[in-house]
Amino acid sequence: MNLQLALLEKAARENRLAHLLLFHGGSASQQRDFALRLAQILNCSQPMLERPCQSCLACRKILSGNYPDFLWLKPLKTSIGIDQVLAWQQKVYLKHYEGNYKVSVIEHANAMTLPAANALLKVIEEPPERTVIILNAENAEGILPTIQSRAQLVYFPNLSEETWLKGLGEVDQQEAIQVLRLSGKDQNLATAILEHGVLILQDWVEKFRTAVEERDFLKLFALFPIDKHQAALYLQVMAVQAQEGIQKGTIHPSELLAIGKAADVLRQQVNPRLVIEVLALELFQQGGALCD
Repeated sequence: MNLQLALLEKAARENRLAHLLLFHGGSASQQRDFALRLAQILNCSQPMLERPCQSCLACRKILSGNYPDFLWLKPLKTSIGIDQVLAWQQKVYLKHYEGNYKVSVIEHANAMTLPAANALLKVIEEPPERTVIILNAENAEGILPTIQSRAQLVYFPNLSEETWLKGLGEVDQQEAIQVLRLSGKDQNLATAILEHGVLILQDWVEKFRTAVEERDFLKLFALFPIDKHQAALYLQVMAVQAQEGIQKGTIHPSELLAIGKAADVLRQQVNPRLVIEVLALELFQQGGALCD
């Protein structure tokens, strides 16, 4: 455990933990595991120095997801909308049931829509007593600056490649290494690719490239139907490939900007087919191709 995480644990045991923490970097599983550990430290029934004991009723309930004062908020598909945050907000302001602290974890917090982020900001500005909110994010830059400025930022370094591979369980190691390279060493993206299917992803991206290179709009039809989660994943991979192409001098930076704009628009609940088609048309006009 690095020094920053050790200090956070110490602060939790001394009831000095900040009411808003922003976890960024590393893997989603790292962030999730440490959030659970902090919730246990804050609510464990054992003496401070022995927390978390992992065996008391509070510790076991938190791990099983059955602790009433531990709230978990996750995206519905690709985003966290305002309705989700408002429903969560009502629970946050309820009285504590069992614990010393009410702990809320918002996973993939950078997937919040702007209205959702503004609703969250209202809770952050006037947090209930003995409440800790933890935002888990791939990168801090994706969080509204007004939220960032009120949070204690906690950076998680990447796992070693060996540790990451071991954590995957029964997965073909060679395929996992290939996927890690495809993701630009982004362990969260690599895990998502493995869950989706690397061959499916590669086939889709190749067909998109071909359609752009040949400026053939009709060839885009073979890429659909597609949901928002798939579109977001494909755009992430194309962004990694565009960055590599820029470094090699084979891709113009404007293509990366176009992909980034498409990803931003997708997060605003726009139809994924429309996002991909508009991106292709923009790349047609640029005369570029997403090539290796």
